[in-house]
Amino acid sequence: MINTIIVIFQIIWVILFVGFWSVFYFTEYKNPKMSEVERKHELSFPFPDLGWIVPNLIIATIGLLLEQNYGYFFSALAGSGMMFLGIIDLAFNIQNGKFNREEYGFDALVSMGVVILTLIFGPIFIIYGAIGLNIF
Repeated sequence: MINTIIVIFQIIWVILFVGFWSVFYFTEYKNPKMSEVERKHELSFPFPDLGWIVPNLIIATIGLLLEQNYGYFFSALAGSGMMFLGIIDLAFNIQNGKFNREEYGFDALVSMGVVILTLIFGPIFIIYGAIGLNIF
């Protein structure tokens, strides 16, 4: 049962990552309010997100559905990538005042949500993978 729940969350995360970057390139990327620093910061993430985290989530999902150990391993890998994403976004947003709701409005809430959710689900996927592999 827990495998199914983890798989559902991993699929949701794949959809969120792909959806975010689709929306970003079709709308946010053209946002005149976005500073050059913010644009460069954001543009440093598509490859790690879509080239590392998403493939690891997909492989983890397949492995967990097939009840193979590699599903746990790739869950932990995806979780570690999500932790890095959350921590780097947290640091950037704090340094640049991006959590200021008066200045950034809804974007500040989205930024907070991304950071909070990646810092929740990253450890969940890491711990679940470690437990599945009998590491602890």
